[in-house]
Amino acid sequence: MLTRLTQLPVLVHGAGVLVAFGALRGIQRVLDASYAASLHPVDYATGQLAFDAATIEGYYAVMIEAGTLDIYWRTQMIDFGFIASMMVLSLLLGTFLARLGGAGSWGWRLGMGAAGLGVAGASMDVIENLLSFVMLANPQDIPQALAFAYSSFAAAKFGLLTLAMLAALGSLLVGALERVAGAYRPR
Repeated sequence: MLTRLTQLPVLVHGAGVLVAFGALRGIQRVLDASYAASLHPVDYATGQLAFDAATIEGYYAVMIEAGTLDIYWRTQMIDFGFIASMMVLSLLLGTFLARLGGAGSWGWRLGMGAAGLGVAGASMDVIENLLSFVMLANPQDIPQALAFAYSSFAAAKFGLLTLAMLAALGSLLVGALERVAGAYRPR
């Protein structure tokens, strides 16, 4: 599938990247507004990386007290749209950048790696969200093992997405150098 994306006409591929980025930003605005409306007491990363059941129960208690836990549930559902758009953007952007260096080059490999790492990171986000629904089913009595697993998938998500961004940047830089140095040989 990744190779097929690189065979799209360049303008179509580039337009796909822009549309996917626009979709991601649009969904992110809705997600951020819903998260703020939920009155979750800390930012995304802090909340997701708590690794402690009592801490997460405390966050949920704030929303229960405010009567906004249902908004947080909705926020988690909206996040699936964000995750889907992140996957699409990862695939399109990674393969688009891979084209710069040409098939088999280091720029190509880094771009394909960025695509794969982005999808892997988004997949960790799916699991993290599913675990959050398990925690939300009994928000005042979260097992420590569940809280640890939830935060572990969040940490894996952040790590993989960071690596994806670094690979994308590397693909851009290396691919441009390969193009300038003449390493790219179109077929």
